[in-house]
Amino acid sequence: MELTRQWCDNLHCPAYGQMEQGNVRVFSHVERRLYCICCGRTWSMDKGTAYEGLRSSHATVCRALAHLSERNSLRATARLTHHSVNTVLDWLERGGRQAAELSEHLIQGLHISYAQVDELWTFVKKTATPLTR
Repeated sequence: MELTRQWCDNLHCPAYGQMEQGNVRVFSHVERRLYCICCGRTWSMDKGTAYEGLRSSHATVCRALAHLSERNSLRATARLTHHSVNTVLDWLERGGRQAAELSEHLIQGLHISYAQVDELWTFVKKTATPLTR
């Protein structure tokens, strides 16, 4: 993780919202926590992501979402990852929510529909050279 791209989000901190100030340090690699040397506040590296609050590893969640994207059922994915169906469903909901937020952030100001975006990506995939695939 690039610490220079992190900032303290404590409203009462003198370094609030400032990047590349050197005030953010690693608090715990094991628990994946950061802290601000100005105010002493700690927070999770996963804050604001689909992984926030999960006990499973990122690799396990990504593997499960990859199984689902390959059209495996929830039960098959649960068997393959050795987790319950409800856990896999929670990961799917979190991943879907994060993907929707990212799409909303990246596709703003284009004034096109999701169908048009899908058609655009279909065109890009068809016209891609074999080296870029």
